[in-house]
Amino acid sequence: MELLKKIFFLKPIANKIFRLLTRRQKSLMLLMFVLIIGLSFVEAIGISAILPFISVVSDPSVLESGHFKTVYDFFGFNTPQEFIITFGIIIIIFYFFRGGYSILVTYLKKRYVNSIYKYYAKKALKLNLFIPYKVYAQKNTGELMQAIHNETKEISKVVLHLLTLFSELITVIMIYSVLIIINWKMTLIVTAILLFIVVIMMLFITKINAIQGKKKFKSARKLKRTLKEALANYKYVKLKGSEDKLLDLYKTDLDIIRKAELTNHILNVIPRSILETISFSFLISVMVFFVWLDNDVSTIIPMVTIYAFALFRIIPSIHRLLHEINGLVFSEATIKNVFKTMRQVVEIEGEEPIHFENSIRLENIHFQYITGKEVITDISVEIKKGEKVAFVGESGSGKSTLIDIITGIHKPVSGSIYIDDMELTNSTVRSWRKKIGYIPQTIYLFDGTVADNVSFGSTYDEEKIKTALIKANIWDFLSQKDGINTRVGDAGVQLSGGQQQRICIARALYDDPEILILDEATSALDNETEEKIMSEIYCVSANKTLIAIAHRLSTVERCDRKICIENGRIARNNNGD
Repeated sequence: MELLKKIFFLKPIANKIFRLLTRRQKSLMLLMFVLIIGLSFVEAIGISAILPFISVVSDPSVLESGHFKTVYDFFGFNTPQEFIITFGIIIIIFYFFRGGYSILVTYLKKRYVNSIYKYYAKKALKLNLFIPYKVYAQKNTGELMQAIHNETKEISKVVLHLLTLFSELITVIMIYSVLIIINWKMTLIVTAILLFIVVIMMLFITKINAIQGKKKFKSARKLKRTLKEALANYKYVKLKGSEDKLLDLYKTDLDIIRKAELTNHILNVIPRSILETISFSFLISVMVFFVWLDNDVSTIIPMVTIYAFALFRIIPSIHRLLHEINGLVFSEATIKNVFKTMRQVVEIEGEEPIHFENSIRLENIHFQYITGKEVITDISVEIKKGEKVAFVGESGSGKSTLIDIITGIHKPVSGSIYIDDMELTNSTVRSWRKKIGYIPQTIYLFDGTVADNVSFGSTYDEEKIKTALIKANIWDFLSQKDGINTRVGDAGVQLSGGQQQRICIARALYDDPEILILDEATSALDNETEEKIMSEIYCVSANKTLIAIAHRLSTVERCDRKICIENGRIARNNNGD
């Protein structure tokens, strides 16, 4: 009963995979099944050709009667030697064909599963890029990286498991059919022995593999998270002296993963050794039994030879069957999560034109995250084109969330945003965002050149890059180094805080936006550097709309209007000073 549960347990995994596959991928899988059946048929022919060849070689007199004589006379052979040589050459040619066909099927199968991995890795990234931002905000980046890059590999692995499972199952059935035709009694005895062994092994091995698979899935996610947090907070780790603690956490999860993989590997090796030992011991025992009875062993040598040859091919197939079943069980937890990832609800955003000539108007905006209370409550405000507006207030008051709503990153729970008199919707939001240059509080610079960082997400244009760097007042510094090819280091470590901020300003100015948004962009700088950069920002935004967030009034003292946000509501809306 337990074994049946394990076998039928594979059905939900297979169903999940088939529901994930596209129509084209399913069609290609059907083609693979046809090729695999052909390969199994070729294998069966290869096995069945051995017995008659051995029979003729060991006793040429068989050519004098039966089917052998019919073939001998039809092709007009002159001597038994000529027949045997021709027969042998045909078998050799057939086995060369069998080898080539097997290589071709293996190549096509591997290419097919690799294309599936590529497709779903790309799809997983796409889905996570298009989910609502408030859903994304609940996720851990390390776990997302694990899900996108590593866990999607399990889809291709499971498809490979299913194809191989089908391939080996058909091969075993074909070869067993040949053996039953040759000697059904002996075949049933061998089958009963092998089946008993397989059942016992499946009862224990699949259970252990399922447990180890779940352990690996959980620890792989924790390991990726620990690794990301350690490297992303390197300076803080050094400051706190927590290297050893992080190493211990990493080592613990690494040990669990390696132990799970080692256990899985050993459990996949054991069945073949057991099957080979018992099967060939049985054949030797048959021959010993005939000797013990004083029978002529030469009468059973062809039969034992064909069974030895068949078992030599069947046992690896049975071993691979168990291996593929164990692989499916081992992948259970990961496939469930991948299936969940592929079923995420995404936002469909368009690029229908939207024009900004007069104002941005928010009407009765309410917003809350998936978990937690309302963050923005009934906010209505209008920002004129060319106006310099500052949102001020304490940390956590809702300023950044409000900016995310204006940019269309967050969608309000209720209320509307109008650009002039046109409501901002999913169909126009991408067109709207192209009008915005965003300078965040947290600077993100990757390990590349200044040019790569400035043009990030846009079409590369050297002249535009240089123009943006001049406007951001950092070109003089860069011209003394390698210009736009100056490397910034991972997270911008080769630049000062002020220089990093100027690179971010250049990035925001690169596409010449109509609106500049500063989300506490200078809060991490010292007062002198902040004052310089704000002066530069006011200069480059002279003909643009500027929306700034700050909790220090001195940062935005030159803005036309200051709107104070308290607890998600507008507390004051002051013009001028």
